Amino acid sequence: MTTTSRWLGGPRSRADRTRSRRARLVADADAMDAAPLRKIPHKRKARPRKRFDFALPAQLGAQIQLPSIPVVRFGPRLLSAALLACVLAAIQQAAVSPSFRVAEAAVEGNRILSAMQVHMIVGVTGQPVFLVDPQAAERSLTAHPEVLSAEVSVAWPNKVRVSLVERHPMVEWDDAGRTWWICPDGVAYLKHGEWPGLVPIRSEAAALTISEDPLQPAISAEVLRAAAVLNAQMPVEAASLLYDPQHGLGFEDPRGWRAYFGVDGDMVMKVRAYQAIVAELAQVRQAVAVISVEDAAAPYIGSKR
Repeated sequence: MTTTSRWLGGPRSRADRTRSRRARLVADADAMDAAPLRKIPHKRKARPRKRFDFALPAQLGAQIQLPSIPVVRFGPRLLSAALLACVLAAIQQAAVSPSFRVAEAAVEGNRILSAMQVHMIVGVTGQPVFLVDPQAAERSLTAHPEVLSAEVSVAWPNKVRVSLVERHPMVEWDDAGRTWWICPDGVAYLKHGEWPGLVPIRSEAAALTISEDPLQPAISAEVLRAAAVLNAQMPVEAASLLYDPQHGLGFEDPRGWRAYFGVDGDMVMKVRAYQAIVAELAQVRQAVAVISVEDAAAPYIGSKR
């Protein structure tokens, strides 16, 4: 084929067609190199699954492929959750079980407070033993003036023991019609039944200082010590000691007068001075209303009008 026939659109030879196809391939390759590359999205790697193949009997002449089962992994969080659930279940079971509930606390060392009163103060009856706070129970007990110290102990499965040291009274004080027991440190509480060997004192007007704090002394310890000494020297016939805020301690002498001794100084010496005065008055037969030896160096005698 001539060159003129090719330019005129005549039929081309096989070699011409091959060269034309190669030229198109080169042009397409250049176009692909010039075009920007597109980022192929990364596919998330799927979790591998196990495949199980089961061979069926030869008589069926077939094989069935079942879907795979995901593998369950037991991590530390799942183990912690299981342990927490077990602990909560055990606590709930212990809370409702009667085996861990305190039936009644064992009380020892109490003479003034009854066991029932101690149980009410402590408040542990019927509670789970692991909820009992020994320190809180001890604070509740020592907040009462009858209790000097307390010790509360807990034992499994449901035992509580309360050991008390009480404030024993020294004086029984009739304060204008209301009777108090007063300890040597001056702390007062209401009378509980009977107690032997108490020093009886009576005041016609309210003389004790009873505050909102039950552990605050109601009277000074000095007055109580003087009362104990004077009570030992008091005539047997006298019913009780008297207390007057102005004149201090004294008593009603069965011979018809009142004797006052104050609250300080040597009570034994004052009693001896008083006895000497009484002996002299017996000789003169003077009608006496008051004999005061509050000051032993300057006694006072008040006559009846």
